[in-house]
Amino acid sequence: MIIITGVSGGIGSIVTNSLSKKGNIIGLYNRNKPDNKNKNITHVKVDLRDENQIIEFVNSYRKKLSKITLIHFAAIKNDELAININSSDWQNIFDVNVKGAFLLTKHILRIMMMEGWGRIIFISSKGSEAGDVGTTSYSSSKMALMGISRTLSKEHALFGITSNVISLGAFDAGLYTELSEKVKNQILAKIPSKKVGSVDNITNAINFIIDSDYINGSIVTIDGGV
Repeated sequence: MIIITGVSGGIGSIVTNSLSKKGNIIGLYNRNKPDNKNKNITHVKVDLRDENQIIEFVNSYRKKLSKITLIHFAAIKNDELAININSSDWQNIFDVNVKGAFLLTKHILRIMMMEGWGRIIFISSKGSEAGDVGTTSYSSSKMALMGISRTLSKEHALFGITSNVISLGAFDAGLYTELSEKVKNQILAKIPSKKVGSVDNITNAINFIIDSDYINGSIVTIDGGV
């Protein structure tokens, strides 16, 4: 079973549809339920900021959960210069991007441990690693996931569980499509091939991680060589 958070987002939605060819998927969303009739995808509303909702979801679907791959696409972003960030926005970003991802992983881990198999995949971005201007809260939250993943990879390897991060560059979906032509050109200028990536590259990487028991504690970068 593949569990994916953030399935209503651009890239998350595309990857979910693609991975559904591999088997059944539970797609978690909070506000906007995807308009998707794919019979291999079950959509479940869960607010990742609420641990009780996470526990209720895990308990409700426990009998269906086996050979679990957990993929964290859910994230929120609010670009502001550091001096202008207010504490409530900062807290909200960390509640979703970090706390929510951790809590869902925590409550799924016990099932993975009992089965002796599991794949945890956190989604980060090269922009957060670079520290793009105006992304203090978002970049900090994504870098925190790298610390969580590396620790989990050491704590649970003996149970057949791996934890990895996929760090993404620019792709032909999601937020990139909403950027101005000026900003798009600035991004393209940094990419050796002068083109953004196809989302198929992300799906390929996920399948590779799922099928590989010795990829653990890694950061898999997909950015075209920036």
